[in-house]
Amino acid sequence: MTSPREYRDLVRQLIEIVSQGTLLIVHADCLLNEVLGPIWPGDSLSHDFQCTTCGRAFKLHVDTYHGGAGWEPVN
Repeated sequence: MTSPREYRDLVRQLIEIVSQGTLLIVHADCLLNEVLGPIWPGDSLSHDFQCTTCGRAFKLHVDTYHGGAGWEPVN
């Protein structure tokens, strides 16, 4: 992801996936909906997810202050 827009687009998709029960939020620095607001809810945000089918874990993170974001599997 290279822009705040791309990050927020992914968050919108994740909100839907979580509401369908495919992923579970294990840890969150804020509610996913808060990321979509006009102001970032923090300088660094992280959300940890787990697949409800296979148990694989994923991390979504963004550094809103310095830039940079990622969506990655966690071992």
